[in-house]
Amino acid sequence: GGRGVYSFCMCPGGVIVPALTSSDESVVNGMSSSSRGSRWANSGIVTEIRLDDFGHLRQKYGELAGLRFQQELEQAARANAEDNQTAPAQRLADFVAGRKSLSLPRTSYVPGTVASEINTWLPSFMTEALQGGFRTWGTRMRGFLTNEAQVLGVESRTSSPVRIPRDPVTLQHPEVEFLYPAGEGAGYAGGIISAALDGERIADALAESKLP
Repeated sequence: GGRGVYSFCMCPGGVIVPALTSSDESVVNGMSSSSRGSRWANSGIVTEIRLDDFGHLRQKYGELAGLRFQQELEQAARANAEDNQTAPAQRLADFVAGRKSLSLPRTSYVPGTVASEINTWLPSFMTEALQGGFRTWGTRMRGFLTNEAQVLGVESRTSSPVRIPRDPVTLQHPEVEFLYPAGEGAGYAGGIISAALDGERIADALAESKLP
């Protein structure tokens, strides 16, 4: 439908871990130890988010509207889970078909999972885009679209929803001299490689600057 859907990261031999920062949220992420030795694999599958998607929040929250939109997703995930950091989950083929999972497979996520119809409480544009992406991958990679896999929610912190301003030439904050916003947290990267490259730009700018 013209909306980007892609793998943000893929952790072979990795595990899913909790990443929430408040008790009313459910947030997950993935990681691998250097050995890549676990029996599991996980990947963050994300959708493109456009300014219009949270435009209804802009009047109240201004430049922090994207942050509020992210928070609402995380709180919706929590409302569809249980206590003790459990995460809502749905078998992959069930998610794509829009049906409830009657059981869940084992997972690397230690706090545990709760069966949830994720396709019903994610914003419809997200659900439809993800379903379309999974169907496409299922036709290109045999065995990809299977109920042996499951989706857990939500991995919502792939990129910062707020960008700290910086001068395009000096790379410094336009009002705070020698402050160099950089990487994902400042809103200038969307992954490990892009964050590293942005950090390299900042290092070059620092080397050329006239620090006191």
